[in-house]
Amino acid sequence: MKGLEKEVIDHEVLAHAVKWFKDENIRLPLLSELAKPWAFYDQLSDKLDDVDPDEAHPLNLFRVHWYNDEDRKQQCEVPAHIVLPPELTGVEAKIVVALGDRFPMIGAHKVLPAYGCLVPRLVTGQFDPARNRAVWPSTGN
Repeated sequence: MKGLEKEVIDHEVLAHAVKWFKDENIRLPLLSELAKPWAFYDQLSDKLDDVDPDEAHPLNLFRVHWYNDEDRKQQCEVPAHIVLPPELTGVEAKIVVALGDRFPMIGAHKVLPAYGCLVPRLVTGQFDPARNRAVWPSTGN
C-alpha cells in the first residue's frame, strides 16, 4: 500500500486482510470510483448485469453511489431527486430531495456511510474481515 506506510497501524492485520480479499476474489471499489462511477462502469458492466441489486454480493459494493437508475442495475447521469415547489414549501429557495432508495442490498443510502466507515479501517490495518465483525449504529430510516 504505497503512500500509506505512515498511516498503517497494524501491518500484520493489513497483510492478512489483503490476503483474505485476494483469496475470496473480492475487489473493493475505491472511494474515487464511487464518486465517479461512470469512470469504471464499462469495465464492470458485464459482471454487474448478472448480479441482482439485492443480492449480498461483493460486486454490489460498486453500486454504493447516488448514480443508480430506477432499476438499480444501470446508471443515470443525474442522481434521482425531486425539486419541491415553493407552493408546497412556502419558501422561495429550491429544496431538492435526493432519493436514497436506489442503493443496492437494502435500498437505502446508509450503505454508503457504512462502507465509508469500513474502508479507512481496512486500509490502515485496523480491521481483519476474517476475524472482526463490523457493527455501527443505524440511522434508523
